[in-house]
Amino acid sequence: MRVPDLGELLHTQQMRRQALDSTGVYFITAIDAAHAEDLAKTLLVMGLARQGRPEDPITVYINSGGGTVGDGLAMIEAINLARRRYGVRIDTVVLGYAYSMGAIVLQAGDTRTIGRFGTLMLHSSQWMISGEDERVFKDYQRLSAHYQEVVAQLFAARTGQRDSAWWRRYIWSGRDRFLGPDECLQLGLVDRVDEPILIDRPDFRIAPPIAPDAPVAAQAAAPARPTASGARSGGRSGATKPPVARG
Repeated sequence: MRVPDLGELLHTQQMRRQALDSTGVYFITAIDAAHAEDLAKTLLVMGLARQGRPEDPITVYINSGGGTVGDGLAMIEAINLARRRYGVRIDTVVLGYAYSMGAIVLQAGDTRTIGRFGTLMLHSSQWMISGEDERVFKDYQRLSAHYQEVVAQLFAARTGQRDSAWWRRYIWSGRDRFLGPDECLQLGLVDRVDEPILIDRPDFRIAPPIAPDAPVAAQAAAPARPTASGARSGGRSGATKPPVARG
């Protein structure tokens, strides 16, 4: 068996990373401190190379089950910082799914896209906290309310639909709200749904799901959908560490 050469592996990884940087592509999977830092550094490199060229966008692909709320907000800030500093266009695209904090980071894109097979999910915060009464019942409660209002205002501003109070009730309802592409488009959570296209079948389309209570005749006659142009939070608190809200 050939023993891998560490230098060769590092060189290959570096070449792949440089290729992605040059094409303006970044992938978000986990949302944590390490990935938030990596995204910020990468966007600064990509943004500098594209300064003042909005026709050459950066695309952030999201395939994520979520992560910490603070790190997700840091990703959004990094996107806004690169856009403001370098005058670049940054689009976000869902590949597969963007749950919880992933759905929130999606909202930072100039253009937000989801594929026909994509899914978004929004839900209430979850906290696991231990500590003094004042911290648990006052300080962390205030932090939770702050996160809720920040996220609700972001959704209200980005979707242009309903106010922050409505989004706060919708997201923090105690439910896991799984949303398909058409629902995301209707709610203003995405700007475009990318339909699958086959080379030999340019008219190929996937029909939207039929409602469970729809009549059988309606299901049989349901036409294909034409082309249309998506937070888990939780927290931990130890004796010396602040709570970490997860989304």
